[in-house]
Amino acid sequence: MTRNRTEMALIARGIDSALARKLREEKWTLAKLQSQSLQELVDLGVDEEAASTILGDSRPPIPSDVLVRILFANRWLCCVCRDESRPIIVHHIKSWAESRDHSQDNLAVLCSVHHGEAHSTHALELTLTPDRLKAEKAAWEQEVKGLDPHAILKATQLQGNQWWYFNHLRVFEISQQLGVAVTDLPGFRRAFDAQLCDEDGYPRCSSGPMYRGPSALILSRYMTNMLQAAMGYACVRNISDDLDRGTLKFLVTDGDLIFVQGSYCFSTLPPDSSGSDLVEGVRSANGVEITFVFDRNEGTSGSARNLWLRGINTLGCLLLVNRVQRHSRGTLHIEATVLAIRSAHHELKSRSYEIGLYQSGLIGQSDLDDDAYDEAFNEEALD
Repeated sequence: MTRNRTEMALIARGIDSALARKLREEKWTLAKLQSQSLQELVDLGVDEEAASTILGDSRPPIPSDVLVRILFANRWLCCVCRDESRPIIVHHIKSWAESRDHSQDNLAVLCSVHHGEAHSTHALELTLTPDRLKAEKAAWEQEVKGLDPHAILKATQLQGNQWWYFNHLRVFEISQQLGVAVTDLPGFRRAFDAQLCDEDGYPRCSSGPMYRGPSALILSRYMTNMLQAAMGYACVRNISDDLDRGTLKFLVTDGDLIFVQGSYCFSTLPPDSSGSDLVEGVRSANGVEITFVFDRNEGTSGSARNLWLRGINTLGCLLLVNRVQRHSRGTLHIEATVLAIRSAHHELKSRSYEIGLYQSGLIGQSDLDDDAYDEAFNEEALD
């Protein structure tokens, strides 16, 4: 995945991702390419149609917001083969010459092989017809929507990886809105018997730390199952490796559920009369700033409250976006409500993590037995 402006500008003009990177590495900018002749561009490996677009003699480039959304929705992979080793190109399902349509509905991400099939005929028929292409695209984009929440929850089952914090009331409210039958969840009955929730499953928030004594494990199990059920209904996007103001302004909007793993700074706020232990969490990278406030008393253990939710730590946060705005200094600020905080897992840092999870066997395994339910990785530097 690239955030390089030159590469994105070339992909928007019909160049495949591999050639776009090669040209950028050879110090070609869009302006320099536009000063070349058509033949000189062809000699660089650019096909005539893309060369005409670069020179402004053909169709306009795909708008930046549309390009970012279609690439993100397809994980920068061909929607037919999903082969990460192949360069990709953004293809018009109904040709631009015929449709004049740059909308996301008319675009598909294809590798060079399947892009060729979409333009070739066998026995007077297209190998990859528009109808088949639309079906492949729809199926892949639907699968992509489920990969983020599935992998986030599966990674939690690894030994040493767990949730350090729940926003109990907000998780319950969102679960209700999504239609989760919380009283049918594993762990509800024990939580109710321990007076940790009412008969409707509503968590009882006490003053001071919520996770104390033998009831801590019961509450943790109940909330983990509730969050897992909610994420099965919701669309959660992992933007951990997309913290760039140039792309996020197109990807994130008010009301979105996002997951962001990285380095967070936690600062204790002045005490108030409620008895809450309020904390501000901040994640800053590449001109993007994410902020939220939460109650440390809802940390799931003494280690969570006294170690992981203090100072600077590398963690993963599940967030509800409240507002996205650009500051005068150019920073893109995301004001959010944190729903849950978990330990970091290195494969969740990028959106290609599901490949590793498939190989490890985590995806496809059954959930851990309820009776068995009971180390953060260093952050890789962003480009």
